[in-house]
Amino acid sequence: MKRLVWTLLAAALPLSASALEIGESEYVFSSDLAKRGFVPFAVSSTIGASFGMTDGKTLYLCFSVDQPTEQMRRRKTLIAEVAGQSPDRTVPNIPVVCVLTQ
Repeated sequence: MKRLVWTLLAAALPLSASALEIGESEYVFSSDLAKRGFVPFAVSSTIGASFGMTDGKTLYLCFSVDQPTEQMRRRKTLIAEVAGQSPDRTVPNIPVVCVLTQ
């Protein structure tokens, strides 16, 4: 009887993450997902994601891949703007890439 109960319990439990094969896909820029109708959602920062994007059935986690040189250029331009001394308002975009979850 015990064996039958354990067999039924094991069948009812979902597969463990280690039992699933991990696939691969290309990353997508968050702006491309937004154009396709995906909407952002909040995530825990535990794995370093800034936010997620979903269309209801598909989930992506999004990460900033900014570089220190671009951060500094934006900072200098914005500080100059606040001080009224910025002749050029052009700054580098902040790259955010999203990775499909499964």
